[in-house]
Order: sequence, then structure tokens, then C-alpha cells
Amino acid sequence: MHFRLSFPIMGFTYLINQEVALGVWFFNLIYLAARGMFNVMGVSSAENLGIYGAAEPIFKNFGTGAFLTFVLMGFWMARSHLKDVFGKAFGVRKADDSEEIVSYRTAVFGLILGLVIMLAWLVMSGMGFLTAALFVFFALIFFIGLTRIIAEAGIATMISPSIGSGQVVSSLGSSAVGSEGMTALGMTYVYSSDIRTFPMSAMAQSLKIGDWIKSRGRGGMFLAVVLAVFIGYFVSSWLVLKLAYGYGGINLNTWFYVNGPQYPYNWPVSHILHPAGPSASGWAARGMGAALMGLLMFVRYRFLWWPFHPLGFAVGSVLWIDHLWFSIFLVWLVKGMILKYGGVRMFRQGRPFFLGLILGQYSAAVIWFLIDLAAGHTGNIVFWI
Repeated sequence: MHFRLSFPIMGFTYLINQEVALGVWFFNLIYLAARGMFNVMGVSSAENLGIYGAAEPIFKNFGTGAFLTFVLMGFWMARSHLKDVFGKAFGVRKADDSEEIVSYRTAVFGLILGLVIMLAWLVMSGMGFLTAALFVFFALIFFIGLTRIIAEAGIATMISPSIGSGQVVSSLGSSAVGSEGMTALGMTYVYSSDIRTFPMSAMAQSLKIGDWIKSRGRGGMFLAVVLAVFIGYFVSSWLVLKLAYGYGGINLNTWFYVNGPQYPYNWPVSHILHPAGPSASGWAARGMGAALMGLLMFVRYRFLWWPFHPLGFAVGSVLWIDHLWFSIFLVWLVKGMILKYGGVRMFRQGRPFFLGLILGQYSAAVIWFLIDLAAGHTGNIVFWI
């Protein structure tokens, strides 16, 4: 058990829903107990699903099942709105989209065109159509699930329990994917694996900012988003190349310039050398995770007294939560006491202190960065999560 204090996470946790905070740290401890029980009983899986997400393959698959139910049930609950969206796009329904960043027609046909381009790109890169379609499905499940968690729960930093490429191999088997397909799957690590930040979550935050500033019309906000994407892409690419060639990437951050860039090649090689069929245990774990998530969501929406938010079950197995659960628990406990004995007024009075924890951590990081810059020192890491 990691008893780690992360001051920014403590500050952000003060602002999120109490049931979300309870669900995150409670289910993390449940997963921890399950891992300990499995270790004692000798229950394990030899699947190689990549290094991201949960620590063990069983819980990567389990968390994937939870994400599947979480996202697909969300679509089901939004079915009426989605009917209006697609109906307006194809001209068979009337719906007001004047407040949206783009029209429903643009959104729907952009989605269709984007899916066609992605599938064609993946097939041309070496994947079979089934492999490509399944990869896009899992990748979008994780992207959409994380975006909803970030937008609904307000959790400041999060990754998914698994990644699309690993779930494709678990579902179909590396022998069915083939060596060419495995090589192409390895290349997807660049944009679909270490998704600590990704455009969909940033887009959700941009739409919220647009509501706050009450931007008029679609053009301005959409143009700002497009410019941010292109400027961020080109500036970051240029800066990475400049640093790598100017100082030698091997002399800089080990993960970003050494270990991380090797993994998209090492992972498919291990599967090409040791091909295997689909994992029965992986399918079973996904099914169990999906069923339990469905049960938790049913209880959540049917019984008002149920205190555990199902979001915690979806992300409780993630390695990062192993490090953050204690910070979340402490603030959940303190905030609960504040609300119980001091009410909303005391909660508002305590907010500047917890916001100060966030500002203090980042201010310290900036100060030490400037000191290192002046002293010519490198390698210090003030803030991780």
C-alpha cells in the first residue's frame, strides 16, 4: 500500500463529489485486497497486454469490461438525444443545434468520415479489417470513458485500465493478428497508449470554457480549438526534435527518449516470437467486469442511499490510483467532517486552502526549474502525479 501525499490531487479532490472520491479510494482498496488474495492463491495471467493501466493482466481485462458497460450504458441513456442528433444530420428530425460548436450534420458526417479514414489507414498499415475495427472500437471506448470521467467526476489525472492494442491481442490472439498486424498495432502506441492527455478530454473542457465565456456563434470557438490543436502539434514536435538533437535524447528524460520509444517495437516482437490464440481468461475477466459494472450502475441509479460511485470501480485498478488513493481518502474524510459540522459555508471558507495546495506545488516546481536553469543542473523531478 502506497501512503503518498500529492498536494495537487488533494486540492482537486476537495472540489469533486464526495461519492466519487469515496468510490475511487474504496474500490482501489478492494482491488488491492483482490490482488493480494490472488497472489496467495496463485491466480495469475501470463498475457502481455502492455505496460499501461492496471498492474496485472487480469485487472486490465476486468477494468476493460467495466469501461465497456460504463460507455455503452451511457450511450443507451443518451439514446433519445442521439436520435435527435443523427435525425437532424440526415434531415428526418428537428433539433436545435444552435448552441453547439458545430452543427449536428457536421458532427455526424465528420464522425463517419473520421472512422472511414482511421479504418483505411490501419488496414493500409498492415492490419486486417477485423483487427482494425476492433482496435478502433476499444480505443474509442477508452477515450470516451476517460472523457466522461474527467468531465463528470472532475478527477485531475487519470489513465484507462488497459489500451486498445492490448485488448485486441487478448480478444483475437496474436496468431490471428499476424506479424504484420502486430507491427502495425505496435505503432498505435504513439497515439493511443500513454493517454495522460488526449484531444477528446481537452475538447470537453473547451466546451465548458465556451459556456463560461458565453461565446457567440460557432465559428470563433471552433477556430480556437483547431488552432490550438495545430499549434500544439507543430510546436511540441519541433521542440522534442530540437532538444533530442541539440542535447542528445539519451542524455535527457529516460522514459521519453529511451524506454518509451523502444516499447512500440519490443511489445509486438514478443508476440511475434511467441504467438498465442485468444485468451479465454481475458474474455471471462471482461465479462465479469462488465456484469459487475452494470450491477453497480443499476444500484447507483435505483437507490439514493448507495454511497459508492461506479466511476471508482472503472478506474480503481489503475496503477496511478494505487499512489493517489491515500491523498483522495484524506481529503474525502476532512471534507466530510467539514460538510457535516460546518456546512456549505465552512466548505467555501476552506476552498482557498486546498486551491493553495495546487498553486503551491506548481509554484515550487517553477521555482526549482528556474534554479536548475540558472545552475545548469538537470534531472530533478518535482511533480509526477
